[in-house]
Amino acid sequence: MTAVVRSSTGEAVVLLSGDSLRQVPETTFTDMIKAAAAVLSAAELQNLNNAVPTLGTGPPDFHVRVDGHELTVYRLAVS
Repeated sequence: MTAVVRSSTGEAVVLLSGDSLRQVPETTFTDMIKAAAAVLSAAELQNLNNAVPTLGTGPPDFHVRVDGHELTVYRLAVS
C-alpha cells in the first residue's frame, strides 16, 4: 500500500508499506502522484512532486502498525 491521504488535522501525508523505500518501485510513486492529484491542492501536489525524490533521505515522521502491516508515514508540509 502506498497512498497520499489527509491526517485528522487536514495535512497531506504519504503512507508507504514497510519500513524501507527500497521496497517501493518507482512506478508506484508515479501512480501515487497521479491519484493524489484528485485530492491535493496545486501547492500540495507540487510539494509531493518535490518530496518524492528525497523521501527516505531523512527519518520518517513515524511508523504505524495496522493488522500486522507496518506503514511508514511522511508529513508533507506546504511552505
